Amino acid sequence: MRVPSMKLRTISAALVALLAAVFAFDAADAQPRPRGMLKRDSLPVKGMQRTFLTYTPRSLKPGAPLLFVFHGSGGDGAGMREITGFEFDLIADAQGFVVVYPDGFQTTWNDCRKGSPQPARVMNIDDESFIEAMIAKQATDHMIDRKRVFAAGWSNGGQLAYRLAMERPQQFAAVASISASVPTPPNLACTPTNAPMPVMIINGTADPINPFNGGNVMLGFTSLGPVYSADATAQYWAKLNGVTGEPTVTRLPHKVQSDPTWVEQKSYSAPGKPSVVLYAVHGGGHIVPQRYFQFGEGQTQDLDAPPVIWEFFSKAASRP
Repeated sequence: MRVPSMKLRTISAALVALLAAVFAFDAADAQPRPRGMLKRDSLPVKGMQRTFLTYTPRSLKPGAPLLFVFHGSGGDGAGMREITGFEFDLIADAQGFVVVYPDGFQTTWNDCRKGSPQPARVMNIDDESFIEAMIAKQATDHMIDRKRVFAAGWSNGGQLAYRLAMERPQQFAAVASISASVPTPPNLACTPTNAPMPVMIINGTADPINPFNGGNVMLGFTSLGPVYSADATAQYWAKLNGVTGEPTVTRLPHKVQSDPTWVEQKSYSAPGKPSVVLYAVHGGGHIVPQRYFQFGEGQTQDLDAPPVIWEFFSKAASRP
């Protein structure tokens, strides 16, 4: 199938322009430096050479966890590492796990949104085989624990994390999705297994791309199809996990008086059931809440996503 290149270049350009306009590094905090090794590598997958970055801490022990971090459309693995402030690398140094930052096909991922015109979706790129190949390589290279493989993603990468939770639950112990909501049934291109999965969601109420209250995901004037609201997305996963009660709602401490945003945590849990946590960033935009790499307007100072995500993952039960 031929990719409508002009339209897609417009979409990618619009997103890149948006990111370039809001990215601004905040040097107020002295940023620690990761101490491990970063390696660029590639794998042949279905006739294509797929690339990725692997961050490995010093003195990594056999049986360590593996974390995938997926970029948004218009980005790549190196950019995702940067806009998460290198924090996943720093946490890996302290906690002892491997971090992989893969590169999408033409800067995009083949997610579950039927209405997406992005290259990976239009070409039906087999990202799941790519991910399986990377897991196998990390098992060979670093003897990672296949029962402790996790996926976190932002925007298009967050949508990919949902796809993995739906279609590859046996391969992942938990997923986290930022600035993304589950597609509604008319827009769903995946075949869910309906298996339980621990899920964390971080969405902003003022997100101009992924609507917090549900509706069409918009990149400029281009629709990628409708998604559930953030609350309905959390409830979707909670129901699959067998959690039927109301969530526990907590407002996070407000750290800076001048910060117009605030964060509400909704936790769905029940004894013996995988948990679901939604962080609603009130006034938050289409951004990764981050301590070191500040996005600008819509950036909250009440939530730092990488350590919160890893804490959630570290508590998640290993998948059988």
